[in-house]
Amino acid sequence: MATSSAPSLYLFYGNQVEKITAARDKVLAERVPAELRNENITEFYPSTAGDTVKLGELFDQIAGDLETLSFIPEAAKCAVITNPVEAYSSSGGRGGGRKPKKAGGGDRMLQWLERRLPETGNLILILAFEDESGGREINIKAPSPLFALAQKIGMVRGFTDVRASFRIEDAIAQRNLDQFLMAVADLWKAGKGDSSVYAAVVRALRFHLQANIARERRLESEPAAAERLLPPDPQRNLLKAHEMVRRKYRQPTYRTAELITAYERVLDVYRALRPRPGDDYVADARGLLERAMVELMGSRPPGR
Repeated sequence: MATSSAPSLYLFYGNQVEKITAARDKVLAERVPAELRNENITEFYPSTAGDTVKLGELFDQIAGDLETLSFIPEAAKCAVITNPVEAYSSSGGRGGGRKPKKAGGGDRMLQWLERRLPETGNLILILAFEDESGGREINIKAPSPLFALAQKIGMVRGFTDVRASFRIEDAIAQRNLDQFLMAVADLWKAGKGDSSVYAAVVRALRFHLQANIARERRLESEPAAAERLLPPDPQRNLLKAHEMVRRKYRQPTYRTAELITAYERVLDVYRALRPRPGDDYVADARGLLERAMVELMGSRPPGR
């Protein structure tokens, strides 16, 4: 079969499901005639027991199918693969602090995709639906070998909205309770996104407290004092953060006393998320968190 000038490997990723599926439909409309799709499209989905598939385990089936001639030579055959674990970075993404999932597959699969797939005239369409609450995200700074290969030889498109954890921090900085509650609702899932929500709130409160301390003590002009008062870890130190982050906290938003009260109440949220053996009653962590932030955002603003 003649090699087509169109890509043989597509990878669409992100958290905007409708845009990813629209991109998929556009490729299928261009490459596989509607009347031939029943015969020429094979789809691979995660099972009900998991949220990813292992492309390495499907390799023989996919390669065998796509190296077989179509009944109609002019019609391309297509494999649509949803959430292959190999698409996600082996560094485990950026969310939640969970241990990374190890990617499957290997050199044999990558070599086939690069060398043999284009010769077949057929195509593979990979859909990677990111899930911030589950820590399943593409890390474009440290891409997986499969993602890097798709960038090299195929077409890669990202459809990603602002992460919910960033929206949480922005809503706190803007005293926007509605936006805060919406972002929490998007991210919160028991055992998954709840930890990400907690981490985003703690980070915001920590940086607001540090911003107040830095203004009161003039730490930006006193590096020695800043070293004594703020953590050495750049991830926990506002003065060592990127300028874009520091800009969010430049203007005083909350009084220090209210921030300390909110921080103490968020510690109760942590205890609810991590109950101790023998606890007879565990409070609703999300309810505790939302009540604490309602009170903080409704508190009297600091004097300018």
